[in-house]
Amino acid sequence: MKTFLSGPLSGTARDLIRRAGYGEIRGHGGEQLSYARRFSQDHYPRFHAYIEDRDGGIQINLHVDQKKASYEGTTAHSGEYEGPLVEQEMERIVTLIQSFGKPVSPPASTPPSDKKTKGFWS
Repeated sequence: MKTFLSGPLSGTARDLIRRAGYGEIRGHGGEQLSYARRFSQDHYPRFHAYIEDRDGGIQINLHVDQKKASYEGTTAHSGEYEGPLVEQEMERIVTLIQSFGKPVSPPASTPPSDKKTKGFWS
């Protein structure tokens, strides 16, 4: 499942996806970066995302890896690219990233009181 979040955003694609709970993964050969978020302490199943900064926003390509690639030297695996699980996770990521850029409003101040305050020893 792919989605694009238009900017301006509060950080780079890498920073925002990591703040959403994803860990960085280096592909074979070390050239392609991707990000994963586990369901449990096991490596699989997991959410797997490819991201890129693009046109002032972020492109996210998300799927679920059900298991590791079956044959050495291949990248084929059991993956889900659509469905309720992927849709819910994409919604969670989008909501989090959009909330990161919102300014935090200061707490409401109370008017000063006429009551004199005493020091620690007085």
